[in-house]
Amino acid sequence: MSADLEKQIASLSGDIAALHLTLDNIGAYVYIKDLHGCYTYVNKMVRELFACPLEEIIGQSDSKFFSVEQSGELMINDRVVMEQSQTVEAEEKNIIHSTGEVRYYWTVKKPLFDEQGQVKGMYGISTDITERKLLDIKLKENEKLLDTVLNNVDAHIYMKDRDCRFRYINASTARLFGQQPDEIIGKKGEDFLPPETAADFAILDNKLLATGEKVSGEESFSDGKGNTRYYWSTKVPIKDEQEQITSFIGFSNDITELIALKKNLEVKANTDELTQLANRRNFIDQAEKEFIRARRYHLPLSLLAIDIDCFKDINDTYGHHVGDQVLKEVAAVCAANLRGADCIGRMGGEEFSVLLPETGGDAARVMAERLCRQVRDYQLAGPRKDAIKSTISIGISEMLAGDDDLDDMLIRADKALYKAKEGGRDRVCT
Repeated sequence: MSADLEKQIASLSGDIAALHLTLDNIGAYVYIKDLHGCYTYVNKMVRELFACPLEEIIGQSDSKFFSVEQSGELMINDRVVMEQSQTVEAEEKNIIHSTGEVRYYWTVKKPLFDEQGQVKGMYGISTDITERKLLDIKLKENEKLLDTVLNNVDAHIYMKDRDCRFRYINASTARLFGQQPDEIIGKKGEDFLPPETAADFAILDNKLLATGEKVSGEESFSDGKGNTRYYWSTKVPIKDEQEQITSFIGFSNDITELIALKKNLEVKANTDELTQLANRRNFIDQAEKEFIRARRYHLPLSLLAIDIDCFKDINDTYGHHVGDQVLKEVAAVCAANLRGADCIGRMGGEEFSVLLPETGGDAARVMAERLCRQVRDYQLAGPRKDAIKSTISIGISEMLAGDDDLDDMLIRADKALYKAKEGGRDRVCT
């Protein structure tokens, strides 16, 4: 053998050794297979994965090392490469026979050609992505769990960025807006909501962005069909390392029924149950406000004290159920003949009061006489409508310059009412 040839062989052997060293330390699994899927070369990482020396791997197929039934994509990808001469880049799942361990790889497989251009095998490089894949699986499981919770919780949950563009909405919020989530993501409220609704939502949003703190408050949403629902909303800022707001999460709970119940309770607290007029407390509250307004702006103000005549006789003769009916019908007749600005209330028993804002004594007397006439002429309902004829007596007081408060007017009206009673009833006295 010539010296030059020896040098070439030595150089080539060195190159091969360097190549082997490189492949053994490349940080990936490198291998070559023949057309039968048997290994003809594996690097150090493959040998360590299989826990076998090189001579026990060469000539063996994947079935010796992997659970092929559960790692079917390995065989499929190999056939695509060698039968169709295609490059395959794909994720593969391997289950190691010796340990039962599940590993995930990102694999690139390419065909290996002979001198005639015919496929004689394939080579592959696989990078272990097991840790990342398991984290991804865990993340997806957590996302699925979170989505299940968020989409089934009895609340509207959403996230907005600092420009108030939606980044997330749960199923409940999407149903409220009548759109699919992907139709809303990236949009602001004013892009798809009625202007008044968007403006209402913006109040708490802007307060959070201005203060940087959690905010809570009442919000309302109208569906455009006259149906309005009310929500108690809490919005929490999300901040970066510099304590700057990047986004915020909102939680809105439907309190429509609670609001309706509250309003109903307020109505009941302010309304006489039998006549549906303002009760004594509510009437006094409204009358005192009107008294202060009239005195401040030097406006006339009058008060009527009304009493149903001979009401005790009606109760004693026909029973309290008939008396209640008379109370309701007299109250309805009086209320129907008042102006919108006037206020009427039941003060107790068969006594009523009417406040007439911006009304002097003469006009108040005209109103009182009309009420007397309307009640006198009214035909009561029921089987005793011909037997029962109700009348009322009315006392009038007009606000005077020396009045200190509403009580002064109430006292004078009561005195005038007593005078009307003493004068024969069914009449008006000042």
